[in-house]
Amino acid sequence: MQEPYRNDERFILKFLAATGFTVVLEFGGLAELEKNKTKIEDAGLRCERIPEFSVNFDEADLYMDMRSPVCASQFDLEDWI
Repeated sequence: MQEPYRNDERFILKFLAATGFTVVLEFGGLAELEKNKTKIEDAGLRCERIPEFSVNFDEADLYMDMRSPVCASQFDLEDWI
């Protein structure tokens, strides 16, 4: 059974890519976030979930909204891990 979500819950993941860039990805749901978090950690990289969106994201070199089909088609996680 799928867990209920708060209406304001964000699914944001931040990690330091193999390239040295800090990448922030926002997903449409927890399952997608967890799947990608596992891939990143399996590659030996650290990542963390960020509880809320900030328009500044001053720590990020790249922010991708993976809820957008355009962003999702342009971003390949394998290139960053």
